[in-house]
Amino acid sequence: MLITLCDARMDDAVRVKCIGALSALAQHAEPASLDANRVIASYLLGLLVPGRTGIETMLQAAESLIDIFADERAPTEANFRASNVLEALAGSVEGVRRAVKGIDRKKEGGRELKRHGEEVRDNLVAFVRYRGSLKV
Repeated sequence: MLITLCDARMDDAVRVKCIGALSALAQHAEPASLDANRVIASYLLGLLVPGRTGIETMLQAAESLIDIFADERAPTEANFRASNVLEALAGSVEGVRRAVKGIDRKKEGGRELKRHGEEVRDNLVAFVRYRGSLKV
């Protein structure tokens, strides 16, 4: 239902909240929750496609994916590998970079969004580099 609500809304603020809730659900480490984790991760990866959503939604999706798969010892690691999440995240870095670069600091809230975007971009790059170095 949260995915449907997120897709139905054009307002980035509502989408960001939906993604936050989805992220919390996807982090649930019970083996019975692995299907939900896979579906949510796949959905969030789709939000990293430039132009599909607003910049705030894209940034929240990137942050959420980092949070969901931060622990390589969690049961969700099986989904991380099976769904090639690392490759998908690595492939999204340039799109996130371009989106952040395109943020207009002069617009209302632009300065804060730009700062947040740069932080998310840096975290995404560091996460991809770290997870790639694990060779798990």
